[in-house]
Amino acid sequence: MPRKKSRAHAAPVDVLIIGGGIMGTSAAWELARHGVRCLVLERSVPGAEASSAAAGILGAQAEAHAPGPMTELCLASRARYAKFAATLSKETRIDVGYRECGVLRVGFERAAISKLWRQAAWQSKRRLSLERLATRELSALEPALSPKLSGGVRFAADSRVEPRALLRALHIAAIACGVRFQSGAFVRRVALEGGRAVGVVLDDGSELRAQNVLVAAGSWTSLIDGLGLPPGRVIPARGQIIELELPTPPLSHVVFGPGAYLVPRDDGRLLIGSTLEFVGYEREVTAGAVRDLLLHATALVPALERAALRATWSNFRPYTKDELPLLGRTPIPGLFLSTGHYRNGILLAPISAEIVRAAVLGQRAPLAIEAFRPERGVGPKPAV
Repeated sequence: MPRKKSRAHAAPVDVLIIGGGIMGTSAAWELARHGVRCLVLERSVPGAEASSAAAGILGAQAEAHAPGPMTELCLASRARYAKFAATLSKETRIDVGYRECGVLRVGFERAAISKLWRQAAWQSKRRLSLERLATRELSALEPALSPKLSGGVRFAADSRVEPRALLRALHIAAIACGVRFQSGAFVRRVALEGGRAVGVVLDDGSELRAQNVLVAAGSWTSLIDGLGLPPGRVIPARGQIIELELPTPPLSHVVFGPGAYLVPRDDGRLLIGSTLEFVGYEREVTAGAVRDLLLHATALVPALERAALRATWSNFRPYTKDELPLLGRTPIPGLFLSTGHYRNGILLAPISAEIVRAAVLGQRAPLAIEAFRPERGVGPKPAV
């Protein structure tokens, strides 16, 4: 049976990007600003998957477990965020909700606070900003927090963003730079000729061709053939989130507490997240998760018992077994990856886009990326 004619012949592109979420769209915008012609292929509509369902925490320090390449990647991306958000807002007139609000980690038991401080002590040696708070200091910062809390640790340089607004701004900015988007494009496999990536084959058998292919398909990465990755290299990790609303914002900081994190919005909404479940592609919101998240959230902020329940949702984080993203050039010429960012997709958008642009254009990467090589070894799955 003859192969269907490529729909890309009429308007040639330099890079085909599989995935229109935060990674694919930010990379397209960055590449287009450097003169690269991009076509973004999205199975749904741009930003409809995990990117727009995220909470938007930019917790480069609060979520860092130890020094190392991942921490450096997160810190480098956080350092770029103010300019990243300001440029998007200037180009689109959309407020992406970037707020340098700080993040708190809190606990009810004194032993838990001591543990938090010990876990973060390496950051002081690294000369990163952090502050240990007693109960009185915590109450002064956030009066709505439970007086039963024993204290916490404050990461003043961490921040937050509104993912839906961010994705909308990125989409508009990318289109303004000449990026094209094609929704409803189910990519079956990467097309190879002579061992080089030359395009993609869609579910209907048609082929699109380009000089380079970037896979930014998030949790669906492993469903695409031709990547040269072992089965299950990237798998979905479901997270469930609740949205509450109060007349005024109950918090100014993002708060991580036992069993839940709380992310305030300027208009009085508050997001409560998030679970971690390996259940394949089951998108349901479950009664047990909602119950547990609400119990933990109201223990942290008792006033939330009077809040209106506005929404619940779930989606999938792209998880890798070593919890590191797959970034940059692959062993297959012309094929690049920006996927597997797990809990840090929103945070890592600016630096990942730069890494992709440098890889595609043959430029030097903005920082060491050896730890994120797509072909690196895979360790055992960590306990959850």
